[in-house]
Amino acid sequence: MIEIIDVYKSFGENRVLRGVNLRVERGQSVVVIGGSGSGKSVLLKHIIGLLMPEAGSVIIDGTDITKLDRKHLYEIRKKFGMLFQGAALFDSMRVWENVSFALLRSGMRPKEAKEIAIENLRRVGLTGIEDMMPADLSGGMRKRVGLARAIAHKPEVLLYDEPTTGIDPILADAINDLIIKMREELNVTSVAITHDMHSAYKIADRIAMLYEGRIVQEGTPEEIQNTENPIVRQFITGSARGPIRINGVTA
Repeated sequence: MIEIIDVYKSFGENRVLRGVNLRVERGQSVVVIGGSGSGKSVLLKHIIGLLMPEAGSVIIDGTDITKLDRKHLYEIRKKFGMLFQGAALFDSMRVWENVSFALLRSGMRPKEAKEIAIENLRRVGLTGIEDMMPADLSGGMRKRVGLARAIAHKPEVLLYDEPTTGIDPILADAINDLIIKMREELNVTSVAITHDMHSAYKIADRIAMLYEGRIVQEGTPEEIQNTENPIVRQFITGSARGPIRINGVTA
């Protein structure tokens, strides 16, 4: 379980998080939506311990990671896998080396690490590319390789940073399907940040809207779709006025 309790974070005079509260139950898929610069990526980095708050707590399975030393924080991070926005592959490494990067660093033999990499590439629908270089891959393939790397060490939690950004709608929907598949097959907890509402509605059990450093509404996809909160309504419709209703029909 993940609990974000009254978290504040600033960078200089820029107050990014202003008392964020969020709870993610084990096995749940939560999507955080919000505009550019709303603090979504900053929040995600707090969950995995890449950033620490000025105030508040980040509790992972009952442990407040803001109070841990580097050694114990590293142990907590082993619970997580993360798909970065641009996949963040190492261009100088072959695909299988990227996927098994953490396993190789832990001392696993290359032969065993490669076998695990090939199996996880198969999970995300990629076969026969393990010896290719990232530069030879399409954007959608790079995303899938990044996902294979995220699941290679069998994490308990998967974090997704704008998983459908930079790819066409068909590939984006394929990534959404993979996110659902990973949750069902691996029984992981998922937290994604996105501004893509199609993706949010499809992959989320619950959606939370981050605005001006706070969660302004949280609910099921259906509750968010039917919200009367003007801030959320403006974001999900892309209109300052929201949808217009004529004779009971939304135009």
